Amino acid sequence: MYRNQTPVSSKAKIFFALLVGILAAGCGSSGRQTAEGRSKPKGRILENGLPIQIKAKNLPPGDPGMTVTFIKVGTADAGEEIEAQIIDASEGSFELIGADAKGIPPGKYRVEIIMGPMGGNDHFKGKYKRDKSKIEVEVKEGEDLVIDVAKFS
Repeated sequence: MYRNQTPVSSKAKIFFALLVGILAAGCGSSGRQTAEGRSKPKGRILENGLPIQIKAKNLPPGDPGMTVTFIKVGTADAGEEIEAQIIDASEGSFELIGADAKGIPPGKYRVEIIMGPMGGNDHFKGKYKRDKSKIEVEVKEGEDLVIDVAKFS
């Protein structure tokens, strides 16, 4: 031990070890941890049963080439929008984690899908925009989503 160094008590060492253990346990979650009564569904956008095809070569850096927004319907918070995080645009995969990262409430949602560069032309020509989309899904706790746009044409 160095001169003038204060020894650390055994209680402090135990407290520190417990604190590190608790923090490590929280960091080891699967990423799908949710608040009570919420869900963090993952999903895929398909077209005729196949992953949606996004032409990524002309996209600006950081632009996934697709936005997927879920709009709550039929409840007091109808109209609330929740943007999905795009996981892999080439596979049409996304995750709904919610604004506070604790998941989203189960229930009915209308789905807006825009495919193309941000601010550019939409591959679907606005067919699945917020006010025109006929895609409605039921988000259920513990269930993932598969949306085939061909079923809503």
